[in-house]
Amino acid sequence: MRQRRLTVIATGPSGPPEELDPLRAAGHEVVIGRPLDMPTRKAYAEAELIEQVRAADVMLASHLERVTPAVMEHAEHLGLVIVPFIGVDKIDVPAATRLGVLVANSPTKENFIAVAEATIGLLLMLLKRVKRGENRLRAGEWARREDRGDFLFGKTVGIVGLGRIGTHVARRLAGWDVRLIASDPYVPAERAAALGVTLVDLPTLLAESDIVTVHAVLTEETRAIIDEKALRAMKPGAILINTARGELVDEAAVARAVSERWIAGAAVDAFAQEPLPNPHPYRTVDPERLILTPHNIGHSEAGRRANLALALEQILAVGRGEPPAHVINPEAIPTWRMKR
Repeated sequence: MRQRRLTVIATGPSGPPEELDPLRAAGHEVVIGRPLDMPTRKAYAEAELIEQVRAADVMLASHLERVTPAVMEHAEHLGLVIVPFIGVDKIDVPAATRLGVLVANSPTKENFIAVAEATIGLLLMLLKRVKRGENRLRAGEWARREDRGDFLFGKTVGIVGLGRIGTHVARRLAGWDVRLIASDPYVPAERAAALGVTLVDLPTLLAESDIVTVHAVLTEETRAIIDEKALRAMKPGAILINTARGELVDEAAVARAVSERWIAGAAVDAFAQEPLPNPHPYRTVDPERLILTPHNIGHSEAGRRANLALALEQILAVGRGEPPAHVINPEAIPTWRMKR
């Protein structure tokens, strides 16, 4: 197909403007929105975003923006909404499909590996009570018997969602002499077994796991999959890790579970509202038992560059008339082709 000049609107670049030069070199127009590193950067209101992307052929969206039906309906030339990361839960994918707008993400191995490493780091911090020890030391004290941590060796680790990140977590834990179980209705038992993982249902996972780590994709089916009932079903000595999406858990229930010692602790890197509001139930919990990180624990500069490079490759493909390699809604491709 013929090369087409695109208007690409980047709503929130996270690096220097020249990183988008490959698009300019191919003849595309690039419009840059509010950079993500602005100290007061917040998501665009819907009306602002409508005006920002009205002329877009392609929207390179940040993690802050909600791409609603109205945003896409007002951008009559819009053919692609793409994110330089994995999650597309802030994009109304059914509406995009109806409108013939492709939705794509950038699932790089750097992302999967980084989040898996970070997940294991957080669970070790909780097990080894790292923050408690540091706080004692900085207060001029020394170790006490009650501050001792625990082994990861011999524990049962339950993985909720055995997709790409959950798989990398399992691979990295394989050498720790742990029992690995997972709950994921979409994964064949043979694939799980090849990873050394036993598939179980969610109630069994919650009842048997010493560590529960959440890696499910956010859908209406998985929203608040870890709710009060789930938390009360966990062992009193268990810990919870969420490096996926904030809405996968009931945040108020998690705060209560840690405060009231239904579970031993939790570590959270993703929140239903970002930046995390103040006040928020999480902010009231003992920070030695509830570790909070600002949705960046798996970020690295190398990973960010790899994610952006994959997003730009896909935009360039669209300019050549090709669908992006990682399209989320391939059923929209016929309508998208007709719009060109």
